[in-house]
Amino acid sequence: MLALFNEEQQMFESTAKRLAESIGITNPHDLNTNDRAHGWQMLTDVGLLGLRMRDNGVPLASGVEVMIAAQALGETLTPQPFISAVLAGELLALANAPDELIEELVAGETRYGLLLDRSFENLAAPDDADCIAWDTDGAHYALGLIQNQVVRISLAQGFEPAREVADLTRGLLHRRANTTPAETIGEPLSAEKIKRWLALTLVTVSADIVGAITAAQAGAVAYTRERVQYGALIGSFQAIQHLCAEMLVQAQAAHSINCYAAWGVDQLDADEALLAARTAKAYAASVALPVTEAVMQVYGGIGQTWEHIAHVYTRRAMVNARLFGDETYQLQRIADARLGAQ
Repeated sequence: MLALFNEEQQMFESTAKRLAESIGITNPHDLNTNDRAHGWQMLTDVGLLGLRMRDNGVPLASGVEVMIAAQALGETLTPQPFISAVLAGELLALANAPDELIEELVAGETRYGLLLDRSFENLAAPDDADCIAWDTDGAHYALGLIQNQVVRISLAQGFEPAREVADLTRGLLHRRANTTPAETIGEPLSAEKIKRWLALTLVTVSADIVGAITAAQAGAVAYTRERVQYGALIGSFQAIQHLCAEMLVQAQAAHSINCYAAWGVDQLDADEALLAARTAKAYAASVALPVTEAVMQVYGGIGQTWEHIAHVYTRRAMVNARLFGDETYQLQRIADARLGAQ
């Protein structure tokens, strides 16, 4: 793989960042005032929801482009459900779902969340006890799996909003009643297709982590150039410099690891692609909370307040770290793969 983005990818990254800046969150007040419908329409208009549409069986965009978009949107804490839309579209495409379902998703007309088990580690079946629909802002359905078969369930009945959520930027619904039957979509997924979907999933979630911790670190560094304490800018204090440097190293390392995994989504065989994605997710998850907590330390007392953006970064990073398995979960699966465990 190339270590750097090509010219088209650089242009796409610039476009994605401009879009993210226009629809993202800059302070906790925006959580209530953000025009989410407008932001969703913008995501639709620029084609981000259709990145993984197929042309003669080949995705229009690679895992690298999905990573670029997810990282840009993570940097601005964008609340629109980009990740669930892209991953739902990939599931539908891999299952050879009817074209009209995919077209409705790409057009932004039908929205999907993802149905997860209580641990947040796996796609769930609709009849799983206490299953959770994640990233459900404006969603009509949630997609899950029943014995490798993609199913969708309406969110109109049997679900209710979670009373307390860690991530303030994404919708979360709890399943409370089995009132709506699940609808089978497309063909059963092969083991290879499930691995490829999971590889893309881990890369996309890791990219969101990288975006969040990168932006949080950059904001903290900017603050050190403004805040004066004991008659000097706090950025001149060695302890603060070390904190910021360590955060930068961790964020850039997570990005570098994820770049290879994103390339591998389409270029490596399914087992190697999943192994690379697990490695990226393990590292990104391991630094998500330490970096965002260090950011809050740099801000000092103001960073501990509800009115400051720091805790919103921390909350998003915490949930991302758990999604589809944290570092301990991923390292165990890596060990199983390397040691040949069944």
